[in-house]
Formats: sequence, C-alpha cells, structure tokens
Amino acid sequence: MARYATLEAVMLIEIWERLRGYDKWISTDAIIESSRVTSHHSRSVNFDDSSDALMWTDRKGERHRDSINVRDDSPLYQLVEGATIQVRFNPDDPEKYYLRELLQTRVNAVARRVAIIFLIAVIITVAGWLRAQ
Repeated sequence: MARYATLEAVMLIEIWERLRGYDKWISTDAIIESSRVTSHHSRSVNFDDSSDALMWTDRKGERHRDSINVRDDSPLYQLVEGATIQVRFNPDDPEKYYLRELLQTRVNAVARRVAIIFLIAVIITVAGWLRAQ
C-alpha cells in the first residue's frame, strides 16, 4: 500500500511541475557551498534545522546562489558542504530555480499543520458535543 502512496505523490509532483512549467527548465547540479546546523530546544519542542547555501551555474557560465533552511525531517537536511543536488533553473531568469525536495518539504510542513488544526477542531467539537449531552 505504501508503494502506491509514493507513486501517487510522485505523479502529483510531476503534474505540478508540468502545470508550473518546471519540466521545461534546465536541469543542473547545484553544489552545497556551506551547511550550518542549529539546534532548537524548548519545553515542548526539540528540533534541528539546517541552513544551506546553494550554487549553480547557468548556460552562460554565470554562477547563481541562494540559501535554503530546512528542518531535520526534510530529505535536504542531510546535505553537507560539497554535496551536489539536482535543481532546475529558468532559462529566461537563471536566478529562479526549482528544487523538488524543497517543495516536498514545504508541502509536508503545511499538511502537518493542517492536520494538527483539524485534530484540535475535532477535539473541541467533540468536547462541546459531550458537554451538551
């Protein structure tokens, strides 16, 4: 069953990429120029995040850079300085790039928040219904 869920997720991402035109962008390797891990601790939450600096080269040989921040539950968290990752950049504006794993990370974070809000709403609704009984 998990195999089909993964297949459906990949298909949805590919549909998204086609709708946004990312499939027509130029694929290249980006180098992780630097990676810094920061730990965050509080009473209720403990997590690490990683700040990574990416660099890729366009068709003209010009270098472009950007930074990303991801939490420890992202597949991008494990990247270290010197590693490479596949990105796609816009041929008309090479500063714009697309990183599939970054999209997945952001979608997962939003889905997690929505699920938590939904769960809280259900608990409040059930508690209100039980009081009314």
